[in-house]
Amino acid sequence: MSVFIDLKEVSFQYEEANDLALKHITISFNRKEWVSVLGRNGSGKSTFGRLMNGLLIPQHGTVEVDGYQTVNEDDLWSIRKRVGMIFQNPDHQFVATTVRDDIAFGLENQGIPRDDMLQRIERYSKLVGVDHLLDSEPHRLSGGQKQRVAIAGIIALEPDMIIFDEATSMLDPSGRKDVMRTMKMLHDRGVAIMTITHDMEEAVMAERVLIFENGQIKADGTPKEVFQSKEQLEKTGLNVPFSVHVQKELEREGFRFNKLALTKGELVDALWTLHSKV
Repeated sequence: MSVFIDLKEVSFQYEEANDLALKHITISFNRKEWVSVLGRNGSGKSTFGRLMNGLLIPQHGTVEVDGYQTVNEDDLWSIRKRVGMIFQNPDHQFVATTVRDDIAFGLENQGIPRDDMLQRIERYSKLVGVDHLLDSEPHRLSGGQKQRVAIAGIIALEPDMIIFDEATSMLDPSGRKDVMRTMKMLHDRGVAIMTITHDMEEAVMAERVLIFENGQIKADGTPKEVFQSKEQLEKTGLNVPFSVHVQKELEREGFRFNKLALTKGELVDALWTLHSKV
């Protein structure tokens, strides 16, 4: 599979900071990949996400997106058409008085013809389940509805990748599930997904997991590879997913499992399998 985003020896430092926020990061991502980025506050994970679409520019190294480099100002427009971003607080992304106008805003900025724009608003609002809210005021919606409106505004631009930067952290369980279902639906349709998160249940949905600590990548692998080591996660200030924690505790009591259970559903299946052998 072809490389879509390529970072080489990337370092970044905020003006007011004494230390580097990111240190010599070299990594690449393929098209249609789903990656979760984990780490405690201040580990560099959100900085990493903002470097992907040129919201931040590295002092050292290069970030290349589909052949375009973020250091080149003339390339930023093309990069941001390819990589969209959803933030923690959707209110910060709203610029219009109705959902319809808010989705239209980005399309107008890209010079999309009116007929095409209207078709996209209808198509993508329906895709994420907000078509019945098109005439509503964004700020009057629930948290989950707001995030789905923000997602509709981004996917209407038809990017290759969407970065969700703590996008579910302010939502109640119902809103979080709505957004996570939308992530899966988008990925199934071929959109690359990157989730920057503290939520382990969200992280296990990914194909690949990165763990950041002190501006460096400390782990990079599949969820099963990364979550296998409870000790490694605890060193970086993270907890294993609930199902993995339960499984590890059962193993300490002498139970044996054939494979790591990353989700509650997988754990239940594993327990039924053990029960059937008794």
